[in-house]
Amino acid sequence: MSVVTDHTIVGTAGHIDHGKTALIKALTGIDVDTLTEEKRRGITIELGFAFLDTPGLDREIIFIDVPGHEKLIKTMVAGASNIDAVLFVIAADERINVQTLEHFDILQLLAIEQGVIALTKADLVDETHIRAVTGDIRSMVEGSFLENAPIIPVSSVTGMGVDEIKAALVEVAKKMRIRRDSGVFRMPVDRAFAMQGFGAVIAGTILSGTVNIGDKLEILPDGLISRVRGIQVHAKSVQQSHIGVRTAINLQDVKKEQLRRGQAAVAPGSVTPTTRLDTQLHLLRSYGEDLKNRTRVRFHVGADEVIGRVVLLESDRMAPGQTASVQLVLESPTVALPKDRFVIRTFSSQQTIGGGSVLDAHAHAHKRGDASTVESLGKLRGGLADVVEQVFVKSGAAPLGVSEAAGRIGESEDDVAAAVAELLASEKLVRVSPGAGDDVRKGRYLSVGAYSKLVEQFIGILKDYYSRNHYRVFMPSSDLQSHFTKLAERQVYETLIADLSAKGVIKARRVKVGLADRQPQWKVGERDLAAKIEKMYEIDGYAALPEEEVQQLLNLRADFFRNIMTALTDQGRLVRLSDRVTYHEKYLRSAREFVVDYIREHGGITAGELRDKLGMTRKYAIAILEYLDNAQVTRRLGDKRVLR
Repeated sequence: MSVVTDHTIVGTAGHIDHGKTALIKALTGIDVDTLTEEKRRGITIELGFAFLDTPGLDREIIFIDVPGHEKLIKTMVAGASNIDAVLFVIAADERINVQTLEHFDILQLLAIEQGVIALTKADLVDETHIRAVTGDIRSMVEGSFLENAPIIPVSSVTGMGVDEIKAALVEVAKKMRIRRDSGVFRMPVDRAFAMQGFGAVIAGTILSGTVNIGDKLEILPDGLISRVRGIQVHAKSVQQSHIGVRTAINLQDVKKEQLRRGQAAVAPGSVTPTTRLDTQLHLLRSYGEDLKNRTRVRFHVGADEVIGRVVLLESDRMAPGQTASVQLVLESPTVALPKDRFVIRTFSSQQTIGGGSVLDAHAHAHKRGDASTVESLGKLRGGLADVVEQVFVKSGAAPLGVSEAAGRIGESEDDVAAAVAELLASEKLVRVSPGAGDDVRKGRYLSVGAYSKLVEQFIGILKDYYSRNHYRVFMPSSDLQSHFTKLAERQVYETLIADLSAKGVIKARRVKVGLADRQPQWKVGERDLAAKIEKMYEIDGYAALPEEEVQQLLNLRADFFRNIMTALTDQGRLVRLSDRVTYHEKYLRSAREFVVDYIREHGGITAGELRDKLGMTRKYAIAILEYLDNAQVTRRLGDKRVLR
C-alpha cells in the first residue's frame, strides 16, 4: 500500500566544517549540536534534529543533521537511509573534496530523489569564485538526481540566502514522497538515550505502520520485548505516531545499556533478523578496482553497520560501474526487508564502494554461476506479482497465506492479496486450503512448480509401493499419508487427493488410494486362476465359502492364494465384508439394493429378516448389515437397521 506522509524529512550532507549545522541553526533557530563532545570538537557526531517553521505549507519539514567526518560516515548513512530529500552543503571557500564526493555517492546509492544545494560561507569569497564553484558543482551533479537542483549561495553569519534556501525547501516539500506502507510497525533505531525520570528512549523514522502508547514492541536483532510508555514527535507528547514521522519512543522494562543505534523496533513477531541477503549491488566507478568474490566489507542498512562478505553469484570479479546480483553473508544478524537500500564500504580503509537494494532478506546459500538463481533474482526486481510469486517459489512445499507472504517482503496485505489473485488467475499458484471459498486472504498457496513436484513425488510413492507389491491395485491410505507428510503437511495431501481424483489420475477409496490405470502384475497362469476364483464366488452367490476353504479346495499355498485374493479385492471384483465373509461384488450390490428398498418400504430391517429374504445364514446377514453401516448407508437402531 502506498501512502503520502505529512512530513518531509531533509537530511544534510557534506564535508566536515562546511557549515551544515550552522546553516540548520540559521534556518530553524535550533542548535542540533546537542552533545558535549560535539560542542568541544565543533563537529556533529550523533544525528541532530530540527524543525522548520513553514506557515501555509500543509507539511512539516524536519532536518536531520548528519556528520561529515570521514570516521563517522556510518552515522551519515544511518541518517540518509530514510530521508525524503537532501540539503547538500558545500563550502564556497573550500569547494568539492573527497568527502563531498563520498557523501554524494552515498546519496545516489540510497536512491534519494530530491534536493537543494547550499553554497555555504559565501560571504568569504567573491562573485567570481562563487561562479567557478557553481560550475564545478554542476559538472559533479550532471546526470544525477541533483542535476536540476538549485545552487544557492548562503551565509549563516550574514543571513544572505537563508530565505532563498527556505523557499527552495518548501518547493521540494510540495513534491510529496510516496512511501510503501505494509501496515506493520517498523522503525530503525538511529538514536538511543536515557531521559531522567523517564528511562530508555529510542528515536528514528517510522518506515511502516503506526505505534501507540501501550503497544508491545520487539527490539531486534536482540529480541527484547518492551511496551511503549510514551511517544514524542517534535518534542511534543502524542498518543500515536505513524509512517514517515521522526519519532521518539520511551520504553518500559528496558535499560539504556541494552539499546544502540542499528537496532530496529518492530511489531512483535513481524520480522526475523537475517545473516544472509540476496541483493542488487552497484559498484561505484570511484572504487577504481575489481571487487573480488568473498571480499570482506562493512554493510550499512537502515541505521545498522554489520561486517560481512560479498558472494558474487555471476562471476569471480565485479568491475567498477557494474551492477549485478550478489549475496551478502553477514557475521552478525541485522534487520532488513526487500527493497531496503544499503551501502557497502571497504573493511579496513572504510571507503564507500557501492550499494543497492535488498532483493531477498532471508536468502538460501546459492551455487555460484547458476543461471536459474540469477533468473529468479531478476524476477525479484520486477513488479509486486513477480516478487510475490518468488516468495511462494522459495517456500517450496510449505504453503503460505497472504499475511505470511506480506510479512516476508514488507508489503501490505491488501497489495499482496491482489497479487495472489492475479497469480491464481494466471495459474502460477495453487490453492491448498479447501473450504476457504473465494476470499483470497483465507487461502494458503503453493507455487505451481512446487505443487507439480509434489504430484510427481506423490505418484512416485505409489509406484514405489507397487514395485514391492505386484498384486496390489491400492495402497493403504494411512501408509501413503505417512510417507507423503514427510514432504508436505496433511492439508496439501488432502488437496492432492481431491485434485488427482477429480482429474482421473487416482482412485481414492475410504481407506486406500491407487493409480487409476493400475492393474495387478500377473505372472504366467495367474490371470486364469484369478478368473476361476472369481467365478466360484459368483456361482456360490450368498452362500460363498470362506476364503480358507476356497484355498484348501483349490490346493493353493496360503501366500500365493492371498496374493490372488488381494488383487481381486483391490480391483473390486470381490469384496471382503469381514475376516470370514467375502462376496462377489455383483451379489453385494444386489444385497445393498434389496436392503435399501426394504427399509424404504418397511421402515427398517433386522438381520433375521435379511437372512430369510435372501436365503443366507445369520452370520452372512450380519456381515452385510455391518458392512452397510460402515459404508454410511445404514445405521443401527435397536435390533433394526434404518437408512442414514
